[in-house]
Amino acid sequence: MGADQRRGMARFGFWVAIATSVITVVTFALALTALPDVVPYPFTDEVVADQWPGDYVWMYPAMVLMLLVVALVAAVHELAPPGRRVFSRLAFGVAVVAAAVLLIDYYVQVTVLQPSLEKEQLDGWAMLTQYNPNGVFIALEELGYLLMAVTFLCLAPVFARPTGLERAVRWLLLASFAASVISLVTISALQGIDRGDDFEILVISIVWLTLIAAGVLLALVFRRAAGEPIPSPHRDS
Repeated sequence: MGADQRRGMARFGFWVAIATSVITVVTFALALTALPDVVPYPFTDEVVADQWPGDYVWMYPAMVLMLLVVALVAAVHELAPPGRRVFSRLAFGVAVVAAAVLLIDYYVQVTVLQPSLEKEQLDGWAMLTQYNPNGVFIALEELGYLLMAVTFLCLAPVFARPTGLERAVRWLLLASFAASVISLVTISALQGIDRGDDFEILVISIVWLTLIAAGVLLALVFRRAAGEPIPSPHRDS
């Protein structure tokens, strides 16, 4: 890759990293305002109608976020050192699978479940609705965000340069994967296979917090790769 191409890719990665942090903050904030009340089976209680459409709004930026994560990993791969590209390539493949799982999950919710709720066509929706703590929605979210954590694990070895910035990125990604696995093991040990939405909420929070912090750190990594100075907090304005 030529110098101009590298700088162009670094600038692309910079803006994708910033967008990832921003969209994650927006998604997280909307999701926190949409935490559903306890809804009894068969999940057709009037509580559900009272929470619609607010409980679905956060899924729209979440779908955008999935695409940004794929773009971010792709940008990291393009600038990865030659000896580390096998890790970034693996991370990209896992990220694509994770994003696909979550995109399908969220798209079904906003395009199938929402109209069904509005039209009161609720037959057969119990296994699909987000209000079922043992339903398909929760299972796909668990799978998707576990794969995101695996993406972080695969991506961590790419940042092997002996700089404080890359070291911070590496340890953040490794810590996120470790926290996700420990959460799964702990909750499964305590609750068995009937985890409800406890692990789902925890792993989403871990991944989203990681994306917020990693987006900022990676923006600095890309800016450095583009040959632009990183502003110092002690520099006079």
